Amino acid sequence: MSYYNHIPINFRQAVLIKKDNAHFYQTPTGETYPSITTILQETISRERKENLQNWKEQERAANYITEEAAIIGTETHKLIENHINEVRQTDEVRLLSVAHFNNLIPFLQKINDVYGTELRMYSHVMKLAGTSDCIANYDGELSIIDYKTKRSNQKEEWITDYFIQGTAYAQMFKELTGIEPKQVVILVSSEKNSRMEFVKNTEDYKDLLTQRLNQYYDVLE
Repeated sequence: MSYYNHIPINFRQAVLIKKDNAHFYQTPTGETYPSITTILQETISRERKENLQNWKEQERAANYITEEAAIIGTETHKLIENHINEVRQTDEVRLLSVAHFNNLIPFLQKINDVYGTELRMYSHVMKLAGTSDCIANYDGELSIIDYKTKRSNQKEEWITDYFIQGTAYAQMFKELTGIEPKQVVILVSSEKNSRMEFVKNTEDYKDLLTQRLNQYYDVLE
């Protein structure tokens, strides 16, 4: 694998701000925008909100499961980031995080020509921001690449928001650099010892992204 950074020298990242259980970012010029994840969470369907609420009410360990999943996800992301950037892992992590990382290695071997990892980007046009896991070539195609850790296997129809999220990152990157990734890659490791690869064209999700942005900002007005 060849890993090297193509980020333009004048690329300036946003600063993450956490408040009210949501993520916002301050741009280098002082504007504050919500994260794409916050926007998508605020605009999920009523059915999904009700299903989530029902699960929380019926699952006695809901808080523990949610907190543990967040820790495992963060640790796995760090393992992958260090692997891509060829940085030695020094922090102790859970065995499950290591298992997720090892599970995704066959997919990670398809990544090269890295533009950057954990890039905090923003868009003045869309009035949003966010942090992309990785922007690099994947199987030879410049892509937005995100990694997900799950308790079970995923179906494509369950993760449309991930494709919308990746499309938002692609549009932010294009606005900031003039370079447009046209592919979203979602790599999923599940506790069922399975791995899934979802590859999508950003063009197919631009309208859905616009709809969710309009929905979010219409509520605020």
